[in-house]
Amino acid sequence: MNEIALARCGSYERNEVEEAVEQCLTGLGGLRRWVAPGQKVLVKPNILAAEPPEKGVNTHPEVVRAVLKALLASGVQPIVGDSPGVGSLARAAEKAGIAAVCRELGVPLAVFNEEVEVRTAPEGKILKSFPLAREVTEVDAVINLPRVKTHGLTRLTGAVKNLFGCVAGLHKGEMHFRLQRADIFQEMLIDLALTVKPVLTLVDGVIAMEGAGPRNGKLRLMGLILAGENPFAVDAAIARLVGLKPADVPVLALAAQRGIAGIKENEIKFLGEKLEDLVIYDFKVPAAKNLINLHVPDWVVRLVRRFVSPYPVIRANCRRCQVCEQACPAKVITKTGDQMVIDDRNCIRCYCCQEFCPYDAIELKVPFGGRFI
Repeated sequence: MNEIALARCGSYERNEVEEAVEQCLTGLGGLRRWVAPGQKVLVKPNILAAEPPEKGVNTHPEVVRAVLKALLASGVQPIVGDSPGVGSLARAAEKAGIAAVCRELGVPLAVFNEEVEVRTAPEGKILKSFPLAREVTEVDAVINLPRVKTHGLTRLTGAVKNLFGCVAGLHKGEMHFRLQRADIFQEMLIDLALTVKPVLTLVDGVIAMEGAGPRNGKLRLMGLILAGENPFAVDAAIARLVGLKPADVPVLALAAQRGIAGIKENEIKFLGEKLEDLVIYDFKVPAAKNLINLHVPDWVVRLVRRFVSPYPVIRANCRRCQVCEQACPAKVITKTGDQMVIDDRNCIRCYCCQEFCPYDAIELKVPFGGRFI
């Protein structure tokens, strides 16, 4: 049975966050269940971009602080690390308030700029190995700290998707380009989670992001911290908390097809608060579902991608900062005169442009054919 601890947390006030984190850890048996004094542990928050805490883009610094304090009190040697999609970790972590927490507690901030090729877990399906950040390979354990947000490609980004930041540097963009089929890309995310194998995932669900996440959505009070050992079970819990069935989240549907445990309702035991008391039934999640069960040739997938899948459109409020051009793995966005232009014919529908646009200037539109799917 996969245990998921739920604790109410109505704000980011320090004492309230620390109490909720402690409730989750205690409910699951305490940190000593996964780590021991003297061990080195990587804490992997979601540091997507250089945005302040009030924007709700990154894991909140108070959640990071609470987990680091608990680790230090247990005699563990934590480090904090991530690999933002655009820009430097130093700048992003500083703006997010996480660098200040690390300085205050004397915890190193690891820049994931060196890679080690790590063989994929035996249960892996897509890649033979991953170019993981060196720090991921040198610690005794990884603790995963995602935030509840929506995502154009994966619908929700939580425990499994957050581990994509363990891939070093520019390799994330390369993977988007190499694995252009949505189902294959998400199979890769499953392989990655099985390979990194975090010992614990603790989720910032105090204020979630709905709509056009993971950067430009709307913030919504969710009011909880949740935690569990199995990242797939944690994501299944997040799905249910926002009114979805796990089968509606592509990465969970694919994991269930593999027989990975923790996704079915009877495989999860909730501790603390009752799940049914916390569900948000009108949470706004991207409507388009990836057609993961269509076992068809690549040429059919390309047609579906072009005429059915949502496509990115640049809005009038674009400031031509060219972040989308830098983030695009397929290199199909260019500045032409005073306009940013997307080559729709060659767009791979990864939505990195929408994910990293700092001005909410890119929206996803459903083509005519997609309205019937």
